[in-house]
Amino acid sequence: MHIQSAISILLAVALFAPSAAKAGFHENLLEQLGREIIDEMFEDPPAASPPASPPRTVESPQRQENRRVQSALNAFGFPAGVVDGDLGPRSRAAIGAYQAFMGFPGTGFLDEYQKGVLLNAHRRLQAGDGAAFPNVLAAEGTKGLLKAFTPTVGPSTYPDPQVAQGGRIGAPGAPFGGPEDLGVVPDLPVAVPSLPQAGPTATRMSERCEFVALTTRINQGLIQADAMLDADQALSEQFCEARSFALAAGQSYAVQIGFEEAQLVEICTRISAALGPVRAMMAGQSAQAVQARVVELGASLGMANLPKLAAYGKLCTAQGYRLDDAEIALSGALLSFAAGQRPHAELLAHHAREGFGLAAQGAAAFSWYDIALDALERGATPAFLPSKSAQRVAVMRAAIKSGQLQADTVGAVPMVPASGGGIPDLPLPQ
Repeated sequence: MHIQSAISILLAVALFAPSAAKAGFHENLLEQLGREIIDEMFEDPPAASPPASPPRTVESPQRQENRRVQSALNAFGFPAGVVDGDLGPRSRAAIGAYQAFMGFPGTGFLDEYQKGVLLNAHRRLQAGDGAAFPNVLAAEGTKGLLKAFTPTVGPSTYPDPQVAQGGRIGAPGAPFGGPEDLGVVPDLPVAVPSLPQAGPTATRMSERCEFVALTTRINQGLIQADAMLDADQALSEQFCEARSFALAAGQSYAVQIGFEEAQLVEICTRISAALGPVRAMMAGQSAQAVQARVVELGASLGMANLPKLAAYGKLCTAQGYRLDDAEIALSGALLSFAAGQRPHAELLAHHAREGFGLAAQGAAAFSWYDIALDALERGATPAFLPSKSAQRVAVMRAAIKSGQLQADTVGAVPMVPASGGGIPDLPLPQ
């Protein structure tokens, strides 16, 4: 009996008992009440009921598949919104746009074949197979890879290097599950047109990689570490593969975070202008000095923390390669490196060696290669073609040690003061 209940009962009896009984009652009242209180004090407290555990929600297989569909749609440039497994109006609209692009009936609902095409293409995109289609990426972005990955949709327009193409030289073995072919090269006409010269004399990155891709075809495959016949070609092949991979990854990321292309071009152009003095520093200043200056300028532009530097590094590197603007691409790589992603020094090395975005500088290129390769050999997360990272490191090491490359020495470049120039805060991705 609780104390409050005991008191209530005893008081009720006191009020309604006959007057003759009240005299004896008052004598016993305190004794009885005290006994109840003492008993209550020494009672064991009632056992507390355990808190109810929150119900465990298990995602259904259908919802998991819906999430994969939404992720694939976003990656290929059909905005499906938040990846939540709920195929609402926005997801249905994205499905309809995908169907229209592929020439399927635009119902907004996927049949098994359409879903298989989409998800298989997304797997290939995630594996890095887009590196085999630099021309498609440059012209149409990741959306074009849908047809490139699906030869039955348009084989004459998007020949897949994994499929034998008539009497042409077949594509060599595939990196990380995808073709190592660096581009879609048509059958050669009788009169071979003049090609851009190899090396720094090529004025555009796309021209350089077209030449490299053709040479790779003629050689019937990429140059390997144990057969380093042409170190210049070997490093250029690695540059063009990294370029294609960075382009695909950055464009996919831009779609996922909902950046408009025009807005992103404007932002990356501003970043590139602000980092102009840093590009000039690359030949004569230490990597630490370059990194510190990029971090300083990044803060003046509104990128006050490393994740934001890395995010814009990924975005602007891709934009630079899409626009064939070497300075923007190099600036994006500088942002990624300054954010602590040392494997991105590979792009800094390629640009310095090829002369894209800065004057060609062999000695400076070698030091940047060493930074990237040392980081990868110590277990850093690869920035490009991750499943082929060990093979790529071996090729670049062998090319540098071959003695075939000219490491021109350059004078120290003084640190040039620079500022944000009144550039407003940027709309940074979260």
